[in-house]
Amino acid sequence: MANYIADNIPTDLPLSPKVQALRKAFEAAAEKLSTYKTENARYRTRDVSQVGELKARYSTPVLEDAKAELKVLEIEAVREGKALPNKEVFLGTVRVAIEDYDRTVSALESLVKQAHKAFSEAVREELVPMGLKAAKAAQKARDEWEKAHKAAMTARGKIETAASLFTWCATSGQVETLPLDGASAGNKVEYFELSGDGRLTTEAAIKLGFQGLSVLEGLMVIPAPVIDPEAEAEAEFWRTYKPQIHAAKSEGYGPNWEH
Repeated sequence: MANYIADNIPTDLPLSPKVQALRKAFEAAAEKLSTYKTENARYRTRDVSQVGELKARYSTPVLEDAKAELKVLEIEAVREGKALPNKEVFLGTVRVAIEDYDRTVSALESLVKQAHKAFSEAVREELVPMGLKAAKAAQKARDEWEKAHKAAMTARGKIETAASLFTWCATSGQVETLPLDGASAGNKVEYFELSGDGRLTTEAAIKLGFQGLSVLEGLMVIPAPVIDPEAEAEAEFWRTYKPQIHAAKSEGYGPNWEH
């Protein structure tokens, strides 16, 4: 049995109030650490080397700023003939602040680890009862699904039988099953839908494959064909068109064609 638990514990895990409180304590500790590090980022050691430096140089922004300020004071002191400022005293305060930052971060990280350990161990103790409860719920859901599935298959069989009878009636016995892909019975029967007057809707008729078939009137909502006036006029022209016939005259009787 695993003696550890993953760090990415789901936020919606059904934990007891006690464990939820431990989670909040862990999250609060982690947030406190993150906030402190963000607000005091100038005290964090990092590579502060400038462009042109050949090697990485690790320091803190606050110390680098203090050194730059000290350099300005030293130049002013030399210009005025005064004693140089005490370097150790001037930079000592900054170094103490940096050390305090490192110590504080270390302490906060320890608190985060402790809070996470307490939270993880508490979660582990609830895994068995939580898992057994989940297994029971899964079994119940499976039984409900199996029952619903059987009912759905029974209902689908009834749809296929009734739809096939409808198809036989609509096609006067020419087609025995829904005229769908491969003429397979029951394919896409979920599209079977009636209009308010009990006839098969136009959309259903198209989806079920009746489009283009010769079916009895009164069983489906078949929209009237859309007539294009221009196309109808052109068709009428060609239906009534009679080409003119030109008869040729004998030579010597004027123009060769009579119109």
